[in-house]
Amino acid sequence: MTLDLLAITMTRQQVKTGFTTPKAIMQSADFWIGVADVRLGRPADFDENDSWNYERGRQWALIAPASMPLRIGGKLNREALKLLERAFIEGNIT
Repeated sequence: MTLDLLAITMTRQQVKTGFTTPKAIMQSADFWIGVADVRLGRPADFDENDSWNYERGRQWALIAPASMPLRIGGKLNREALKLLERAFIEGNIT
């Protein structure tokens, strides 16, 4: 198999992208599952969850203090949201 043919056969279709906000990302179930997986010491489960928000949750959990809750009083923790926003600005999470 030539290198050109190999490149063609290994090409994967890209997922569709769209506009979102850090708040919407943090409110997604996939984000929460990613955070839980890291905090519980579970390995990444990309076979079951290929969501960008799952990976973002995993990344956030690696930079956030383990004691930082995602919610306080049923609402998103403002400090947790600020941390995610700062991580996007600094390029630590994409």
